[in-house]
Amino acid sequence: MKYIREKDGKRIIVEKKKHTRVWMIQAVLKWSVCISVLCLTVLLCIFLDKKLDDGKLMDKIVSTVSNIEEGDTGEKVPETETQPMIEPHVLTVCLDPGHGGTDPGCDSDGRLEKDDTWALAQAVKKEMEAQGIKVVMTREDNDTKVFLKERVAIANSSDADYYISLHRNLGDGYGNETWKAANSSKIVDDLASNVHNAVVEAGVSRDRGIKAGTDTGEDSDYYVLNNTNMPACLLEIGFINNGEDNNLYDSKMEEYAKAITQAVKDTYSAYGPTGELSTEELESTEEGGDGLFTGMTLNNPKIDNVSALSSEILNWGQGSNVDEFNRPAGTLSYQEKYKDYSADFIIPTATSDKKIYLTLDEGYEYGCTPSILSTLKEKDVKAVFFVTKPYAEKDPDLVRQIIDDGHILGNHSVTHPSAGIPSLSLADQEQEVMGNHEFIKKNFNYDMFLFRFPAGKFSEQSLAVLNNCGYRSVFWSFAYLDYDVNNQPNEAESLQKMIDKLHPGAIYLLHAESWTNTNVLGQFIDKARELGYEFALYTDILQ
Repeated sequence: MKYIREKDGKRIIVEKKKHTRVWMIQAVLKWSVCISVLCLTVLLCIFLDKKLDDGKLMDKIVSTVSNIEEGDTGEKVPETETQPMIEPHVLTVCLDPGHGGTDPGCDSDGRLEKDDTWALAQAVKKEMEAQGIKVVMTREDNDTKVFLKERVAIANSSDADYYISLHRNLGDGYGNETWKAANSSKIVDDLASNVHNAVVEAGVSRDRGIKAGTDTGEDSDYYVLNNTNMPACLLEIGFINNGEDNNLYDSKMEEYAKAITQAVKDTYSAYGPTGELSTEELESTEEGGDGLFTGMTLNNPKIDNVSALSSEILNWGQGSNVDEFNRPAGTLSYQEKYKDYSADFIIPTATSDKKIYLTLDEGYEYGCTPSILSTLKEKDVKAVFFVTKPYAEKDPDLVRQIIDDGHILGNHSVTHPSAGIPSLSLADQEQEVMGNHEFIKKNFNYDMFLFRFPAGKFSEQSLAVLNNCGYRSVFWSFAYLDYDVNNQPNEAESLQKMIDKLHPGAIYLLHAESWTNTNVLGQFIDKARELGYEFALYTDILQ
């Protein structure tokens, strides 16, 4: 067969050739393969449709084809980014069972406060956890003594919403009272009120009310209430020496636990997580006081030719001989002998002027200082704390607390040389004094002006060095073997010794690493006052 075909603008006659036999066979085979593949595909789809048991596979295939024809490319649309889930806040309470271990707290005929507070804490913890409240304990057993500083650290690192400290009372009274910080915020007021009222409703012998500050007045706070950074209150549930209070404490322990738990929940319902409260809501409603004492500079008359003075090392001790006013005879003679060197062995005063000057040496921290500071604040007594440079470097927070509480910060040398300051060259003696002085001035903006010789070892030369450095040397008229932390003296005997040695113008030296001193300090202050003694400020003698 012939036909006309146009190519490159010219018409040509083309004769169509017949397909060969081979070509036709190849064509048939190709079509057969295509049809076979199509049939197999259909059969596979029917098989899968039955396996999926939804009868919709073919519909999905048809629908997909239709969508593509209508312009749907089938590309996956990016999903909206999923935000991470925020864990809901869990109400958390730091529960502080007072005392523990070697610190028994109040003791009445063998009934110990540490045992009672531990038992109640366990009941409260069980009740709170049953109601979904997370509980952080300041101590995990009844055999370990936890220092106040450590209790505060545990609370402040726990992210707790509230801090509740459990205690018992001792004395002539009876009933229940609750303590809060002076000038507290509204949330603290409500927490204390809710907890106190709930316990009272559970049953107490007498409602002694909610109190602020300490039992000496509202110008001070208990250490744990003043230093925790969440709303806090302290419960004194009954007097441990009162039979009715003890019966109520034992029989109503479960009710007290439920009452405290519900009071916490009520406070939380009103305020929510404390972490979400504003600074104004958490802080006190009144400003703190100004005018902190930051030391002083003494203008001592200069002593010339120090090197010509005696370098003999003297070991101070008050001795046992006393005059008719119970004043150690050695202190009186040394006070007269070295009066021109700005040194105090006893405060010369009228024998009718019954004043005591309390001093504490801080060579290293053994966990007692927070308790001592708390007791002094509670009793409204100011003391002199003699610190070494390493102590100030290691425990700056305690040094700051000493200053902030209105105590005097004294210089106890840089290295506390065991052989004594006089064993050093005159230049090194001055460095022992001024090295610590400059460190405290730089880091605490405080001018120290009182010095205590390490181990009580001094010489005429060293007294002159101190005088020329602008310092007053403070010795003591009472001291005893209290500094061995591994061999602490009996508390009752030590307290009696402190009382028996009282005398006008006394300078008491106590070591602040002694748990005996820590535990009897409050009783000593009370007994001394009962005997007509006054704890005076050391700065009074310098006026």
